[in-house]
Amino acid sequence: MDRISPLLGRQALHARVFYNGGFCGANEFVEDGKAGHLHVVRSGCVVFEHEQGPPLQVEQPTVAYYPRGMSHRLVVPGKEAQLLCAAISFDGGVANPLIRALPDFFHVPLAQAPRLGQTLDLLFGEAGGGGAGQDIILDRLCDVLIVQMLRHELASGRLSSGMLAGLADGGLARALSAVHEQPQAAWRLETLAALAGMSRSKFAAHFHRVVGQTPGDYVTDRRLQLAKELLMRGKPVKSVSVESGYSSQPVFSRAFAERTGMSPRAWLRLQAVG
Repeated sequence: MDRISPLLGRQALHARVFYNGGFCGANEFVEDGKAGHLHVVRSGCVVFEHEQGPPLQVEQPTVAYYPRGMSHRLVVPGKEAQLLCAAISFDGGVANPLIRALPDFFHVPLAQAPRLGQTLDLLFGEAGGGGAGQDIILDRLCDVLIVQMLRHELASGRLSSGMLAGLADGGLARALSAVHEQPQAAWRLETLAALAGMSRSKFAAHFHRVVGQTPGDYVTDRRLQLAKELLMRGKPVKSVSVESGYSSQPVFSRAFAERTGMSPRAWLRLQAVG
């Protein structure tokens, strides 16, 4: 079962390469609350320093990711290292539920993920070749890297709670994937429990323990995420309420305000200003 595509199919992922080349000394990366940072170490020794955990020294090709853009420092203690750095953002910024489900920092040595190596070969081949459309190609290849890293993290067994931990759970994954594919559907607890192959009570308890929220709250969050995407595309509030699974515009507006503290129109105006 493909547990990632239904989720990412509704999440707009944006990658922008902002550095590619030789790297010396030390550089600070400050959290801005909007984008994460992807660092690809091609060669050399690089030390990743951050407050939430001990420093990590990398001496082999590695891809490192700060999903929420936590402030960090890269130090090259010896000769020049070769790095590519990109800003990674999803719709909703660091408040995006997928971003919230990820650890503050994780890394994947190339030796542990051969498929990443294939993408990196393309990435660095393009970076060194130049030519028309290079920036776009580099950005899209970074998109691919992020998806491959999510796949690797999902398969690693390191995730103990949150959305991705649920997707790593065989039973819950079937229910979660169904919600991701059709968040607007009239989901009932017994329907989701049946998809997971569990009783209602066992499913509700297991879901809350693994994912960290009730099935009902999870469905509401996915519906409102869909609603925000539709609003950003310029759809009227009345249409958005129907397409995101609500019985009426007032019901939708109340649910939206409960989660965001403002009406759909006020939220949309705030996005335009930001």
